[in-house]
Amino acid sequence: MLRRVLLRLWRSASVEPVEATAAKLEVIPDHESAVRRMVADAHGGGYTAIESLDEAKATPDAAIVMEGDYGGSIYLTCPAHLVRCDEGTLRQLLHDLDEQDWNDPEGVGLRYEVAPVGSGIAGGTGGGVVTDHVWFHPDLEAQGLRERAEAVITGKRLTLD
Repeated sequence: MLRRVLLRLWRSASVEPVEATAAKLEVIPDHESAVRRMVADAHGGGYTAIESLDEAKATPDAAIVMEGDYGGSIYLTCPAHLVRCDEGTLRQLLHDLDEQDWNDPEGVGLRYEVAPVGSGIAGGTGGGVVTDHVWFHPDLEAQGLRERAEAVITGKRLTLD
């Protein structure tokens, strides 16, 4: 995708200044995953991001996606209707999981997306998948974090610790 954007900038540079062309490029909204938006755009696929947990819970086939490393690692996915905690608790869980992996708070993302069970979630380190329960990245699974993370999502715990 980056190559496509750069090619468009290069081609248009002979016609209009780069600054004018760059101003016309679409900015990816904060609630969208840049990785999945670019993959969908590059392949002509669909991508629907949702702005809030409440909206996701009311949307059929919506899932939560926790990512680190700016989408370079998918930590977990879960159908939105299974979430029993609030959005602040989900964000804390995301930061707690990130501390165990990339430890880069600027690179985390809590996304709400239309992704039915069985959908692949594009991202680095193998991406992820939406299952009918909580899908957990194997590296985090190996650290024994699954049960505590599931307990946070289902409202049985407030934090991973």
